[in-house]
Amino acid sequence: MFEKIAFFGSSDFAIPILEALLNTSKVELVVTQIPRPAGRNKLLTPTPVSSFARMNNLNLREVQNVNDENFINVLKEMKIDVGIVVAFGQILKPKLLEAVPQGFFNIHASLLPKYRGAAPIQRTLLDGANESGITIFKIDRGLDTGKIAMIERIEVDPLDTFDTLSKKLSLLGAKMITDFVKLQKIELKDQEGTPSYAAKITADETIIDWNLPALKIGNLIRALDSKPGARTTLNGEMVKLFGFGGIIDLAGKPGEIIKINSKGIIGCGDNSIMLSHIQFQSKKIMSFSEAKNGRKIGAGSIFGT
Repeated sequence: MFEKIAFFGSSDFAIPILEALLNTSKVELVVTQIPRPAGRNKLLTPTPVSSFARMNNLNLREVQNVNDENFINVLKEMKIDVGIVVAFGQILKPKLLEAVPQGFFNIHASLLPKYRGAAPIQRTLLDGANESGITIFKIDRGLDTGKIAMIERIEVDPLDTFDTLSKKLSLLGAKMITDFVKLQKIELKDQEGTPSYAAKITADETIIDWNLPALKIGNLIRALDSKPGARTTLNGEMVKLFGFGGIIDLAGKPGEIIKINSKGIIGCGDNSIMLSHIQFQSKKIMSFSEAKNGRKIGAGSIFGT
C-alpha cells in the first residue's frame, strides 16, 4: 500500500518497530534528532535510532528542526508517500504534514485518548493503571488527537517498571506495524472517551514523599525505573531507589528501613514497600544487601533525612 516510507524516531522504544518495518517494507529514509550532550561529561551522543541506522547502512538524516523548509523539500524530492512516527521528540507542523500524500501515522504508547503527550508510559504507571496499549493514529494539527487506524490493549503487571512496560509496548508496536503496512485499506475512527494528558515528568515529581501510601510510592518508583530514578535523601545525601517488589503488611516510620535481607523493606504512610536496589551519588546501582555489607545503610536508617 505504501511505496516510499520515511521513518521518524529517536529513542530505544522505536528500534523494534523500525526493525519490523524493515522486514516488511522498504524504508527510504530514517529521520532522527541531532546528537545531544549526554552523560556526566556531556559528550555529543547520537540517538539510539541514529546508531541503529548507521549499523544497518540505512539512509539516515539527523534533523534539528523537522519542520525546516529545506527538509520538507527533501521529502518532496524523494516522493515519500507516508511517514511512520515513533517516539521522535518533535512536533510535526501543518506544512510538513501536508507535504506527504498519505500523511503521517504515529505509534503511540497508550490507549488514546488516554495519556496524550510526552510521557504516556510513566503516567500510566504513576496512576497504577491495570492496562495499557498501542494506538496507531493519523497525525493531525492537535496533540495526539488524530483519527485511529489500529488500537490494541495489554495488561500492566503490578510489578512492571518503565523499562519492562516500554519493552512490552515496543514489541506490541512492532507486531502492529507489520499488520498495518499490509492493510489494503485504512479505516480511520474517531477517538472515543475522556482525554487525559501525560505531561513530561518534572524534577520535583521524582522526589519520594514517604508519608504517602505504599501503593503510591511504589507506583512512583516503578514509573521512574530505570530512568531518571525516584529520589530521596539519606543523611543529607541524595540517593535513587529501584526495584519495587511489592507491598508488605508491616508498620514502620515513614522512610524507615525496617529490615534488609536480600532486599530492603521501607516504611511508608501506611504499610511498607520492598525494594531491591539503591544508587548513591556518583556510584553504580547496588543491591540493598551490598549496601548493607558496605555499611552504607542498615535497619533503622531513615530516608528523607
